[in-house]
Amino acid sequence: MLAPVPTGGLADGTTAILVSPRPTPGAIRDFPTSSRPPGSRPDSAVANTAKIEIKVVPTPRPKPKATARKAFVARSTGHHVTGTATWYCKTGVSACHHSYSGGMYAAAGGEIRIGSWRGRSVQVCSGGRCITVRLIDWCACGGARIIDLYSDAFRRLAPLSAGGIHVTVKW
Repeated sequence: MLAPVPTGGLADGTTAILVSPRPTPGAIRDFPTSSRPPGSRPDSAVANTAKIEIKVVPTPRPKPKATARKAFVARSTGHHVTGTATWYCKTGVSACHHSYSGGMYAAAGGEIRIGSWRGRSVQVCSGGRCITVRLIDWCACGGARIIDLYSDAFRRLAPLSAGGIHVTVKW
């Protein structure tokens, strides 16, 4: 079956009203190209056009400043605990904490996580040697374990092959 031929009338039998398209005012401009106020028409049929050159200059990135790490000192508040220290985060090998790639840092066990513990500097002593570390993380230390030292810190007290050592932690 073929489609019916259009008649120009509407479906209810009334006459169709034809609407002709409106003439466009010309090209739309983002920026005026002369001293004329925006929205005014050019004097001639052909508008004056200006060439605009855009030069892309990359913004130089600032170079990261070399920052010296501040030495931190453990403040004694009279607290101390004794137990076993183990090590984690072998510098240059292990995936360490995102802001601390190596150094004198540690993860605190439950006995050390008292008050505002994160960022606290504590003194860790073993076998007559003492070091100061900053607590940056927590550990799920169990049993006698009270602290996990970064490998850099642990090496100052004992060889990594020791695995765990008896320590006193003071703050």
